[in-house]
Amino acid sequence: MLSCKEVAERASDLIDEELGLWDRLRMRLHLAMCHGCAHFVDQIRQTRELARLAGRANAPTGDDARIDAIFSRLHEDKTPGQ
Repeated sequence: MLSCKEVAERASDLIDEELGLWDRLRMRLHLAMCHGCAHFVDQIRQTRELARLAGRANAPTGDDARIDAIFSRLHEDKTPGQ
């Protein structure tokens, strides 16, 4: 099984879907058993999504609506049971 350090080092590769089948399975197994690492990977995913949305939100018009959309998306991601 992978160590937490190995998971942290490969988290971006998992999110970017750059791991082979075996490595992906090993990562998913670790994440299923280690809530700390699962939370860490989820935080990286959310940070990337926020950065992507913020990049689109830099347009000069409609900033308030885009900011509201970002907060709405964050709220959806934190809804229990997903």
